[in-house]
Amino acid sequence: MYTVEVYKKPYARIVDGDTYASDFLAGSLAEGELIAVGMNKPEMLTELATYRLEIETGGLELDGGMRLLTDRQSQAQLNIAYTDLKYGLIPDTDLKAENSFAAVNLEQMEPIAKALAVHRRACFRGERVVSTAIENAKTLALQLAIDIKADFSAAYQSAVAEVKDAAQ
Repeated sequence: MYTVEVYKKPYARIVDGDTYASDFLAGSLAEGELIAVGMNKPEMLTELATYRLEIETGGLELDGGMRLLTDRQSQAQLNIAYTDLKYGLIPDTDLKAENSFAAVNLEQMEPIAKALAVHRRACFRGERVVSTAIENAKTLALQLAIDIKADFSAAYQSAVAEVKDAAQ
């Protein structure tokens, strides 16, 4: 992460560990910090997006022990199968999970499709919440306070809970 190593009017030395050091014109230490904050933002947003994709596509454990595949192709196939069942195009279908196959009808497929939808919603909610925090962080202290994985996880859990609470 970029930080201000030293400020000596009119320059702020911005460093990133031992890999980067450069002097920038800055009217104050605060202006130097704003430069560092701006330099950190793209890396933080990329790290966040990568983490969200990893969680989104990393699979989902369902009640009963079935491990649902959630890579993009598997999500699409599950949504197609659910749609086929929902519109009565087929009476049942074979669902491939990571650890098993299951023949399912619409009644059995609905909670599976809902679990995937809730997971996907929670992933993007987590990314949005943390992305907003990154965008709103105007000081290095505020940026350093962001723990991408922990903050994402908290927002993810909150989004899951919202859906569960609304269903009750």
